[in-house]
Amino acid sequence: MDKVRLGIVGCGVIGRMHAAAAAQDPNIDLVALADLDQTRTHSLAEELGVPSVYKNGRALVDRGDVDAVVLALITSLRSRIACHALRRGKHVLLEKPPALNVAQIRRYMALQGDRVVGCCSSRLSFLDGARAAREIVARGDLGELRVVRCRGISAIGPVNEGWTPPAWRVSHKLNGGGFLVNWGVYDLDYLMHVTDWQLEPETVLAQAWPITAPYAAGRVDPASDAENHVIVHIRCTNGAVISLERGEALAMPDENCWQVTGEHASLRLQMVSSQAEPTVVLDRADPVNGLTSEVILESPGRDVQHEMPVRDFAAAIREGRQPQTDLEKSLRIQRIIDAVYKSARTGRAVSVPAP
Repeated sequence: MDKVRLGIVGCGVIGRMHAAAAAQDPNIDLVALADLDQTRTHSLAEELGVPSVYKNGRALVDRGDVDAVVLALITSLRSRIACHALRRGKHVLLEKPPALNVAQIRRYMALQGDRVVGCCSSRLSFLDGARAAREIVARGDLGELRVVRCRGISAIGPVNEGWTPPAWRVSHKLNGGGFLVNWGVYDLDYLMHVTDWQLEPETVLAQAWPITAPYAAGRVDPASDAENHVIVHIRCTNGAVISLERGEALAMPDENCWQVTGEHASLRLQMVSSQAEPTVVLDRADPVNGLTSEVILESPGRDVQHEMPVRDFAAAIREGRQPQTDLEKSLRIQRIIDAVYKSARTGRAVSVPAP
């Protein structure tokens, strides 16, 4: 096919990134933008030369010359317009999290037909480190997988004067959760991608904490009802364990670490470009010499995480395939998320919902 004629609904921070990437892609024709804030919509359209702007996302979706849409609006609003777009025969790229719950993703799948539908939780999987790590795991260098781990901690910083925390950001009702769905979905997608989606989560035990009251002002909306710190233990059907801890505004120093451990070797992964450590390190167990370490990738390379989801989405449409993280993979992640919140709410280990 010719260029993918694309519309973007939601022109906030992430929507602007999608628009900038689309405007630079020779295979995309960015034809329309939509956002309730018409000032920023017109400003972005003028900056990128986009011919049409809308206040109503459905009006953009209904255009006959729009092949595909990127939905970069809050999760609670995304489901209805995503279903409308699929009924109108449009391809759809969903910001993360793709839905409030498993039921919504299944609704998308029922409406999908032959359309391309993807989720932006794939961002980190486009980085060079993910490619290098995936190749090592696929070769079997690690042996049988045992522990897949992420620990992502953001220390509390000074209050950003003049910044009003958005109501949706730490809200179950508006966003489907807190820091787990804001950041943890990237970790889950990345680690599942690196291990070729071979892990099948079975049981989840989780604990979540809201932001401590003295630190909430200026950091989260007063009506926030979701976590800013979560720790998750996931047992998979083959006995492997996924360990995930994510938090922000915490009384701990920054830490970003991903690790994949097998019976013979393990990978240390750094996906954050500001870190000084090598991006991928392979640690091997030697029966005589003990542990040996090899730097596989020194630098993370060019940061393409914000431009690749929309570029991969357009390429998938043109090539007749599904994108990096399709609805089936999104469902697998959402099944974990639903189980995490149920476990944190009940204080018990819970089974991951059936596929």
